[in-house]
Amino acid sequence: MNLFVKFSIIFTAAVSGHVAAVAQQKRMQYRNRVADTVVLVNTQEKEPKVKGPQPLTREHSVGFRANTDGWNLYYNYGIIKKNDGAKHEIDRFFDVLFLQLEIGEKRHPKEARDFTYDGNAGFKNPILSVFSTDMFRFGKINTFYQAKLGVGYKKLIAGKPEPRTVSIHWSTVGGLTLGLLKPYYFLSGTGDVVKLTPEDAVTQLNTTRFVGGYGFRKGWDELKVVPGIHLRSGLKFDYADKRKRVAGVEVGLNMEGYFQKIHQMALQDPKSFFLNAYATFEIGWKK
Repeated sequence: MNLFVKFSIIFTAAVSGHVAAVAQQKRMQYRNRVADTVVLVNTQEKEPKVKGPQPLTREHSVGFRANTDGWNLYYNYGIIKKNDGAKHEIDRFFDVLFLQLEIGEKRHPKEARDFTYDGNAGFKNPILSVFSTDMFRFGKINTFYQAKLGVGYKKLIAGKPEPRTVSIHWSTVGGLTLGLLKPYYFLSGTGDVVKLTPEDAVTQLNTTRFVGGYGFRKGWDELKVVPGIHLRSGLKFDYADKRKRVAGVEVGLNMEGYFQKIHQMALQDPKSFFLNAYATFEIGWKK
């Protein structure tokens, strides 16, 4: 083997060994850096997500209200508002902002059936004369209905509305009122249909023999509208046995004011302000 070939072999071997040594050194350095690095690995198992019931956001209810001077029927549309607890507990700790529509009738304290009138003695309450053909409200001038639109807020003050528990809310509602006055018609002994007027009530009562009421159907074409406002506040007790149900009673006070005086009964002063106590029974549902 000549000298050039030997030199080439020796040079190639030297270069190859140097390259291998450098590569080995880099690999060791890389491994050393990896070995010196602290890697945090979370080995805790993730808890499975448990889906709870969807939060309740709306409330619908209907109710009957017995007043000391009449009655009302109403419908509530409510928006449930969280006031405590986590998001998924919105239906356990809640207030309600609601819109209320209602209709009703207001009666005068002196209004009663089967009344007769004696000009000297005033109102009496014996059995009607033999000429009576129908029960009626003697001395009544107008039937007084109301249509109301109100906005209210129901604030949770005690308890939790869970199944088989009772929650207590403070409920307040106020808004606009339309008083609807429909003339009350009578049948006279001569067969005529008559109505009383505030100006001539005394004369009419002394000169006309009333034998009955004409009925509900007459007088709607003479309906008079009197605007006003109302405010009502009371305690509501919700005892619904299901999460999505509404069932409760409410007691409180109601005030109404009208921009004109209301004539309801003859020989009685007209009024523009009314105050009454009430008790309500309500049922409904949440979603």
